[in-house]
Amino acid sequence: MATKQLVTKVWIEPGCIVCDACETTAPDVFEVQHENDTCIIRPAALETEFNKPRTKEIIEAAEECPVDVIKFDTVEVEVSDAEAAAEEKAAKTTAGAAAGGAVAETAKLEPPKPKEVDPAIQALLQATTVRGGHVVLDRGLADMPESVQRIAKLSPSELPPDARYTKVLEKSKSDPKAKDSDPSRRDVLTAGSLALGWGGMIVLTGGSTLAFARFMAPNVLEVEDPKVRCGPLGKYAAMAPGDVNNDYKPVKPSGFWIIRQEDRIAALSIICTHLGCIPSWLPNDHKFKCPCHGSGYTQDGTNFEGPAPRPLERFKIYLDGETVVVDRSTKFLAMGPNDPAVWNEPDAYIPV
Repeated sequence: MATKQLVTKVWIEPGCIVCDACETTAPDVFEVQHENDTCIIRPAALETEFNKPRTKEIIEAAEECPVDVIKFDTVEVEVSDAEAAAEEKAAKTTAGAAAGGAVAETAKLEPPKPKEVDPAIQALLQATTVRGGHVVLDRGLADMPESVQRIAKLSPSELPPDARYTKVLEKSKSDPKAKDSDPSRRDVLTAGSLALGWGGMIVLTGGSTLAFARFMAPNVLEVEDPKVRCGPLGKYAAMAPGDVNNDYKPVKPSGFWIIRQEDRIAALSIICTHLGCIPSWLPNDHKFKCPCHGSGYTQDGTNFEGPAPRPLERFKIYLDGETVVVDRSTKFLAMGPNDPAVWNEPDAYIPV
């Protein structure tokens, strides 16, 4: 019996440059979000059966990724001899057509033409290390695409989690040759760069003045109360065990889910413990799934798949009379899927 490989799981590792190539090749699987400067796996593609018939597109997208951050798992399945023969015939037909075209070109006895490089792809490849690399340092921002210029100017707090991780990692590295003369670096110090430097000095001076004024002003009104009153206990006691309440997921700066278990309710942080993305609750599958890199958590927050190193964090939860209060200033961190003891501490849940 013949066999073939089918993709069961696909994810995106840190370092995506948001180039649109994967969405163009496999739009059912990948979604580029330019407003957030990131690329995610669509919710439907978090399911094994959805990915299997799209194996070809997923593999092609991974092969076309200029920074090689698309990864996938496969499983070997048996296929009928007829199906295997049909696929082999199709592959030979495609290969034959390509070879025939090459022979026809050779028959013209024309000198080979130099390979044309798509300017967009060339710019893309040059920008692949912009989130912490040397492209902008060596060439300046002027020749970079608009999207690259926008990303390069963002502060780490404004970048998506994978870009922020890469940028911080690069900044932490030291270059022992940094003091040596480097023509490409000297080229950057042109009149335009000096003008930008003076402009930065002016902005910095103005910023220092504003910072001093801000330091002298009271900030009581800007300190957000970490405690959130979530309504009567009866509302959550009436939930079926295994249900998840999403009402407080949008709360800033730290959203949370309230989960109902057999004998208790608890408050889970919505922040993935891998690189800080926000998972989604999939009620039909009874799990939380992170769209960025494929981490999965059970209903109680235990990590069981993907790169997440530990379970979702829990916030302190208690009763004020009959009102449920979640205090985000206190967290309970389990160090691994086999470390649930911290969840049994008195302030980590409310018995129901």
